[in-house]
This record gives sequence, structure tokens and C-alpha cells, in this order.
Amino acid sequence: MSELPGARISVGERERALRELAEHLGAGRLTLGDYEDRAGAATAATTTAELASLFTDLPAAPAPSAPPPPTDPATGFAVMAGCAAAFAFALALAFGGWLWLLLLVVVLVSAPLLPTALRRRRAPGRP
Repeated sequence: MSELPGARISVGERERALRELAEHLGAGRLTLGDYEDRAGAATAATTTAELASLFTDLPAAPAPSAPPPPTDPATGFAVMAGCAAAFAFALALAFGGWLWLLLLVVVLVSAPLLPTALRRRRAPGRP
């Protein structure tokens, strides 16, 4: 909300206040009747002071958590390559033929193409 206590509020600030009230209702801090009273007051509020008065006896909303850091695709590729190598080697030993090692070549060649194919499949607007 704005720094000034008498500043007028926007529709977005009212909506945020209503969402926070709903979270407090869901957490059991408000009864349904209390929520309805406060939601009506939040809808009618015109200044930041009016909105702030609705939350004086409620704890502050927790700050949104940061998104997880992006993973390095090279790590996933290395894990998949290691697993494919172990699997192909185990099959080659179990069945006595070294042609199973061709599976390793197929996986290592096609693995870098997999993320691109998945992104194209999830792209909005594409059939």
C-alpha cells in the first residue's frame, strides 16, 4: 500500500486486501461473519488508513517466496547419460552382445533434442 495513511487506494489494493482477508479466513483467524464485515469494509474503503484498520489484530501476510533457481540442463543431461551408459553396459553383459551399446549412442544423440521438443509441444497457440 502507499506510504501516506490518508492516500486514496486503487482497485488492486482493495483486491489484495480481500485476498489477504480470505487467507486469514482460511487459516481460521476470522469467523465467516467477521470476514463478511471486513470484506464489506474493504470494498467500501477509500484510503489506506481505512484498509489498514481492518488488519490491526491480524498478523502480517508472509512475503511471497522466491521462485526456485533454474536448473542447469547440463546436469540433467549428465545424469541421463550416466544412467544410459550403465543400463546399456548391463544389457550388453547380460545378453552377451555389444549391440546394446548402440542404445547409449541413441540416447546421447537424442537427449539434447528432448528439451526443445518438449518446449515446442507446450508452446501456446500451437496445435
